[in-house]
Amino acid sequence: MKPVLIAFLLFTSLLPVHAQTTFTVTGMVTDARTGEPVPFASVVLVGRRAGTLTDDNGRFTLTVKVLTDSIAVSSLGYAMLRQFVDKERPTQALDFKLTPAGNALQEVVVRAGENPAFRVLRQLRKNRTVNDRNRLAAYEGDTYTKTSVALSHVSARMSQNPLMKRVKEGMSQADSMFDDEGNRLLPLLLSESVSRCYVRSNPKVRREDIRKTRIRGVAVDDAGLSSQLLGGTNLVSQNFYDNYIPILGKDFASPTGDNWKNWYHFFLADTTQLGDRICYEIQFDPKRPEDLAFIGKVWIDTSTFALCQIEARIGDRANLNYVRKLTIEQELEPVTDSLAGSGQPSGWLPVSLKLTADLTGIGKNSLGMRAELTMRSSHLIINKIRPVSFYEQPVEPVDTVTTPNDAFWASVQRDLAGPDSLGRSDRKAERMIEQLRAIPAVKKAEAVGQIAITGFYKLGGFDLGPYPYMLAANSLEGLRIRLGFRTNDDFSRHVILRGYLAYGTYDNQFKYGAEADYLFSRQRWTLVGVRMSYDLERLGITPELVGGNRMFYALSRFGKYRGAYRTRVQEAFFRSEPVRGILLTATLGSRTFDPTFPFQYRLQPELGDLSPLRSDIIDTYWSVEARLARKEKYIMDGNERITLGTKRAPVITIRYTHGARSMGGGYSYDRLTLRAQQSLRLGPLGRLSYLLTAGYTPSTIPVPLLFPHIGNPTPLLTTNTFNRMQFYEFVSDRFVAIHMQHRFEGLLFNRIPAIRKLNWRLVANVDALWGSMSKANQAIETSKPLPNGQKPIRFGTLDSSTPYLEVGYGIENIFKILRLQAIHRLTYLDPGPNGLPVNRFAIKAAASLGF
Repeated sequence: MKPVLIAFLLFTSLLPVHAQTTFTVTGMVTDARTGEPVPFASVVLVGRRAGTLTDDNGRFTLTVKVLTDSIAVSSLGYAMLRQFVDKERPTQALDFKLTPAGNALQEVVVRAGENPAFRVLRQLRKNRTVNDRNRLAAYEGDTYTKTSVALSHVSARMSQNPLMKRVKEGMSQADSMFDDEGNRLLPLLLSESVSRCYVRSNPKVRREDIRKTRIRGVAVDDAGLSSQLLGGTNLVSQNFYDNYIPILGKDFASPTGDNWKNWYHFFLADTTQLGDRICYEIQFDPKRPEDLAFIGKVWIDTSTFALCQIEARIGDRANLNYVRKLTIEQELEPVTDSLAGSGQPSGWLPVSLKLTADLTGIGKNSLGMRAELTMRSSHLIINKIRPVSFYEQPVEPVDTVTTPNDAFWASVQRDLAGPDSLGRSDRKAERMIEQLRAIPAVKKAEAVGQIAITGFYKLGGFDLGPYPYMLAANSLEGLRIRLGFRTNDDFSRHVILRGYLAYGTYDNQFKYGAEADYLFSRQRWTLVGVRMSYDLERLGITPELVGGNRMFYALSRFGKYRGAYRTRVQEAFFRSEPVRGILLTATLGSRTFDPTFPFQYRLQPELGDLSPLRSDIIDTYWSVEARLARKEKYIMDGNERITLGTKRAPVITIRYTHGARSMGGGYSYDRLTLRAQQSLRLGPLGRLSYLLTAGYTPSTIPVPLLFPHIGNPTPLLTTNTFNRMQFYEFVSDRFVAIHMQHRFEGLLFNRIPAIRKLNWRLVANVDALWGSMSKANQAIETSKPLPNGQKPIRFGTLDSSTPYLEVGYGIENIFKILRLQAIHRLTYLDPGPNGLPVNRFAIKAAASLGF
């Protein structure tokens, strides 16, 4: 989430830790009918693993550092009872009067040698076809969502930071909030939202209308983007009937999935009453603490064997970065198909969810962050099937979605949010956020954080940047200085301008780029634009060919700039998404190729060495492209559309290009390209991702118009390139390439005692390329020296029967950030046509942040 990330990077050191007084709750538990004390009753602080037992006289004393909003008391033979507590009062007294529960339980047969919890879990899986919400044809409901983010876990060293001291001076000494460990919290964000969510099972489609939001926070200046990120259920949709629960980009084994016996130990603790239902309480913990698994409790209805409630947290030893603690609490209730008129429950839907995460940075002195998300659903309707077209929602909420109207939110908290609405601590957090935003040093830090996350500095209606492209140094340009900008929605919600100006201190040349777009529709993402540029590029390393890998493109401008050419580009394009998930683009353009390296090609290859030669190329063309991304989700960041990815579906791009000599170009040709990528979840085996590319042209054209394959001779590891291939070492006119990478997560290293505490993860890759070049295209090349006597560069070709092949293996998550990988080149080991030796083996490094 953009606001959360900005806030996390914004304050790398903040408020000092203060000691906290403890909270004490005393009371007595008695039988509601007889008035007799209930000894040895369980007294538990709801939402925390803290509790006590009553003594012989039914009295209890509970002392904790932090209170939640309620306490639950249970005892065998009685219905569980909850009471709200004041989280701000240091001492208070509560008395509980328990009502005897006379419900008869189903017979449980315990066989020798079998865990009694197994029988209950088998019944849970057997009855999934009745209870799982995925069996419903459709369902919809209103959802209230509350999100809060705060800083925590500040070391004494960090408290000496100058920014930290200014924050402390600007905050009221009376303001104090604490986490479960007694560390002081500094609220950064608090939001509320109301949305209506619609789900249809066949086909699996989903729509969410964010009705209203209210957001207060540091580094939150775009209510539209924040509303989409924080306003609905995009971030949480856990279904514990599934085999794996996706969290933070990882797949955690569900304790109630098909593979429950392979991952967990279980203990059938007791039966307890939840509302009107008697439930089995089963405790679970992972067999291997380092695995991606949960610790917690699950409550299963004794009559329907439906999942009623679950409390699951990630263990301290799980192979997960930057997470001190993460807890999910979910409650489900049966729903009735009112449209069918039967009056009988037709399934179970989640009505309440609370997710709490304590995150930390790298190192002992890093800052922590506490994030809490609470959801409450009501007004549920099931099996009301709507047309598929109804679920094709706009990509952003309406302009009136943000409202601070207190009367509206009072009604929401009363009718929808209930006990999950803003409490006294939330009100205090609101006041602290306003104080924090008023501190001048914080305002400056907000701007720095914005640049670090987005790469741009916002100046009214203009964004200046991006900063990774500002400076470079290479053998042709010397020091390259680049200044760029783009307009944002403060400038216009329809007109989008982009541009840059660059200068090289060695070649003393200016380069430039400019683009003007007009956005007709955000819902159908329809826009038209024109762009032009003059710049220095490297053969095979254009933004189009590297597939949007901006960092690799920026780094490619450093060092020895081999294969460089100057180019002028003019293009006009039209883009639209007529059907959700199908983005169409039509382009008309021209470009030039003027190499700075020794290169010539034959204009009349049939004449052989008698053919006239030429170095530059003029290319005019038109193209059509279709991008297919089923179930892809988007959000809007001003005038930029940001993808949230697809769910278990590949993203496929198909493009046809026609070179038109009739429009002034040097060649008439046809070209077809294909690109497909996907990430696959393989359960306990980890995650497999692949990128498949292919290209074909039947035409006879010079090498720069063919397919130069992307090599990477630098010491930096870059996925989706050939890391042991030189730049433009091979060129084809037809090819198929696949890049496969498999992350084993902790599958192997978690089972090796000596290294499992390091949280290292094994990763492997295979990169293969099948390609060839026709004899007609090979005949265009020449080895005739240039007029200055230089020998021209020659390009290698592949044998269609022998693929180019690389394999790699390595370790990632070293110090939570470093990846080292060994790369072996297995084929084409002889020196290339330019006499460059082949380096068969290399160890490369990369840095990345990830959970």
